[in-house]
Amino acid sequence: MPLLYESLDPTTRRHALAELEHDGTTGTFHLSDRVRPTVAAEYRRLLREAISYYDDAWLEERASDLLVDFELRRTPSGGTTTAKLPDMAARMLAEGDFNRYYMRGVCARALDEHREVVEVYRARLSVDPRPESAQLEGHRLPARDVLDYLRGQAPNDPAVAALGRPNSGLSVRIV
Repeated sequence: MPLLYESLDPTTRRHALAELEHDGTTGTFHLSDRVRPTVAAEYRRLLREAISYYDDAWLEERASDLLVDFELRRTPSGGTTTAKLPDMAARMLAEGDFNRYYMRGVCARALDEHREVVEVYRARLSVDPRPESAQLEGHRLPARDVLDYLRGQAPNDPAVAALGRPNSGLSVRIV
């Protein structure tokens, strides 16, 4: 089930696409280690299409064939081991990447429309949300700070740093 993207409309999509294009142009696009390197261009194309017309569920359906079968993981003793990718790897990848560019699009749009803040909300229903995630719901954060953080800059506000974490179920919306 896709996240609920409350501010996803053609304007937000346009801003999110501009963010994706910016990353491609500047070489700052981050490709997950879970995507096979030989299909990186295909994954970026699918992500662009999802942002343009669809959502994270659409991306998940198509990205599952692009993932590696195994990954390296750290062991409790500090070593590494090879492990099979979890069944939900495609969902986590698609949700995380789509939501990151969606949030960047919301923030860029907010700034373009001279709005100073965006609001954190729960985009995925959760019976038992993590306490640190639940604390953020309803917070209004500076759109510039959130955008800068999601572009890769270190945050000054710990609340901003909590956004974009894998599987958090949080997103931002226009207020």
